[in-house]
Amino acid sequence: MIGFGKRLRELRLENGLTMENAAKIVGIAKSTYAGYESEFRQPSLDKLSLFADHYRVSVDYLLSLTETKRTGDLDSLDAKELFSKKHLHWEGVPLEEDELSQIKDLLEAITAKKSNKKLDKDMG
Repeated sequence: MIGFGKRLRELRLENGLTMENAAKIVGIAKSTYAGYESEFRQPSLDKLSLFADHYRVSVDYLLSLTETKRTGDLDSLDAKELFSKKHLHWEGVPLEEDELSQIKDLLEAITAKKSNKKLDKDMG
């Protein structure tokens, strides 16, 4: 798995930045930034968030917890795909399989209703 430092370096180079430019983005010294890329130092959560915002990626991507690069990828996520994931939660509270099943049933009912309305409109 690629480490945080290597991922940070790749993003910096993709964006045509020097270490000094990247350091200025979050208001740190170039030497501190170099420590992040070498993984000698670990950034604070607020610095991680600033890098993620600047590069338009998720913090999870920066930390190599996901390969989904752009935060915008979630803007059009199919709910069916979401429910195929394990360990879903709502604000940190785990959702059990029976609860997820109820939510899936509700979503299926909503989409069926919308499909029927569209058919009626197309035919009417």
